[in-house]
Amino acid sequence: MRAVISLLVFVALWWGAVWVFGVPEYLVPSPPTLAAKFWFLTTQAGLFSHVPVTLMEIVLGFVIGTVLGIGLAVLFVRVPLLEIVMNPLIIFVQTAPKIAIAPLLLLWLGLGATPKVVLVAIVVFFPVLSNMISALRTIDPNLLALARILRMSTWSRLWRIELPQALPLLFTGMKVGITLAVTAAVIGELMGARAGLGYLLSLGQETSDIGLVLISVTLLSLLGYALFMAVDHVERRMLRWHESTDARERLALEAG
Repeated sequence: MRAVISLLVFVALWWGAVWVFGVPEYLVPSPPTLAAKFWFLTTQAGLFSHVPVTLMEIVLGFVIGTVLGIGLAVLFVRVPLLEIVMNPLIIFVQTAPKIAIAPLLLLWLGLGATPKVVLVAIVVFFPVLSNMISALRTIDPNLLALARILRMSTWSRLWRIELPQALPLLFTGMKVGITLAVTAAVIGELMGARAGLGYLLSLGQETSDIGLVLISVTLLSLLGYALFMAVDHVERRMLRWHESTDARERLALEAG
């Protein structure tokens, strides 16, 4: 309810500012004008056919980047020499501006969904990797000693001790990754696409259609928020046993 009230207050302030200051519609349309534009795009221009395209690129890239980040983190902790060899290359790719990588991916992989998925995976990979490495290296040594005493296999130790203990930091990296994933998908679609919310954003810019731009930005923000909350929900379900979940629930109760 607090989120809904905040949104309504924002819309009211926006409407009032447009009316008080007499802002032209072609610069900042009022909420009713934007609502009419949204209805037209939905019913006559197939607006929501573009949402699944962007959503698919984000989700696929997020899953690939997360799996690669977890897998390489485990390898780096097991084989430190591998991290020493690969770390410079990983940092080099991550520090390169993504808006500069996108044209290369488009040239190599075409205008389909593949270059956008790859770009999203690249962006998601690093925060997951770095958080997973930190989590694995800060596991209680007593738990690892217990695993050795019980003669647990490498896979059993990974599944029963290391992964559960790494989940809090892993989810932190995943939350950062899912927010960056939306930006990466849009960058890829801005560089070249036939569909998607980023494509609509580019189309609105080229045709000076401020309504289309604002609607595209709003849908992208809502999509990113929904995905973030989905990851947060999974985190709550999987970390019911962890003290961080108890602390967050206590804070929520005190705030409420």
